[in-house]
Amino acid sequence: MKSIDKLKRLTGENIIKPTADHCGMDKARHMNPSSQRQGQLDDLRRRIETVVSRSNVCNKTAASEALNRGNRGLIEMLSGEEIKNKHGRFFLSSDVVRGTSRYGHRNIREAFDFNMGAAAMLANNPVISEYCSSDGLFLDTETTGLAGGTGTMAFLIGLGWFEEGHFHVRQILARDFSEEAAALAYLNEIAGGKKFLITFNGKAFDVNLLSSRFILNRMQSDLASLPHLDLLHPSCRILGHRLENCRLVTLEADILGIQREGDIPGCEIPQRYFDWLRRRDPLLLVDIFEHNRLDVISMAALTAHLVEIMNAQAMDQYVKSDDYVAAARLLFKRSNTQGVEKILDIFKDNIRTDFSMQSKKKLAQLFKKTGRLNEAVQIWQELAAYTPADFYAVSELAKWLEHRVQDYSQAKILIDKALNQDNIFSEDEKKSLLHRLKRLNSKRVTT
Repeated sequence: MKSIDKLKRLTGENIIKPTADHCGMDKARHMNPSSQRQGQLDDLRRRIETVVSRSNVCNKTAASEALNRGNRGLIEMLSGEEIKNKHGRFFLSSDVVRGTSRYGHRNIREAFDFNMGAAAMLANNPVISEYCSSDGLFLDTETTGLAGGTGTMAFLIGLGWFEEGHFHVRQILARDFSEEAAALAYLNEIAGGKKFLITFNGKAFDVNLLSSRFILNRMQSDLASLPHLDLLHPSCRILGHRLENCRLVTLEADILGIQREGDIPGCEIPQRYFDWLRRRDPLLLVDIFEHNRLDVISMAALTAHLVEIMNAQAMDQYVKSDDYVAAARLLFKRSNTQGVEKILDIFKDNIRTDFSMQSKKKLAQLFKKTGRLNEAVQIWQELAAYTPADFYAVSELAKWLEHRVQDYSQAKILIDKALNQDNIFSEDEKKSLLHRLKRLNSKRVTT
């Protein structure tokens, strides 16, 4: 079949006209060849335009039906609604986690009124101590790519905040790329009523990404200028010593007592969104919304947990002794002597059996640096009795005997005993002990 005949069939025209205009046919016979070809080309263009037009109409109709079907499904499955502002439309899902709801080891209400001084220490930003917990905005994004860059969009923005004893969650979905500006405008509106941010790795990823999207959409935002508590870094400092990694899902399971079931892996989320754009199947997004919702709630629970460690009042059954020591070291680094003292006080008469050897040494150093030398000596003596060839314990005890007690004989006996042990002192350690022994011998002769 000729191409012109195929086009006639696609456009619904008969291949053979029911009647013939003989005058027209005679006229066509007498037309010059170039005019005749031009007429055929014009006819061909018209037929092609008709086919394309019909195809576009069909495609638009199918796309519109799929979009409407997808939107209805989102509303039904996620209890959300379509929101409209001056920048366009987007989808919003809202949830309230009641204060009495159990989340891991605690009720949500227990996470509500956390100590802002301790939160400021975690963030290393004293400004945060001037606010209250309800001033904070928890933020987490799901994006079209995990590497960032100008081609990556945050299609789902999860927000959370404390209000009247409950935890409120809002999830902003750009159902396609055209809804990004409207979604960002709503984020701006919510963030404008808050005073500081809480994220998990948000300094390196979420906030930078959102800031670039505001710029690309030619919109102003103060999001990046808000004081920021990024939970990733203090989590690694305080809890990382006993974890395989410091991913949020690991912290949930090993620290907060939360086990996710059927959670979608983060690496699959971008492809799920692209599949949604093609198929408009709301089931593709349901798991992503739940993943994001749990991320936001977990950040609230994790913040409360870290704050309680930093603001130690007494031993907590869900906190390891090593966690408290790590928190005290962080406070010491940030020159918060009062905070260090509070944590040390809970160990004053209670060196728990769950202490690792390394943490006992770190605790002794903290006692020493804060002037609580007697408590440091107690730990050194315990370590030396348990492991006579432990360089740290022998060295610190020898220094104390030499400089504080001035009992040179006892210091010499301690070092001699250590050097005579079957030990694995390094060359530098052995050299240090021999040097101290030489000095002690000279002092004994002098005295």
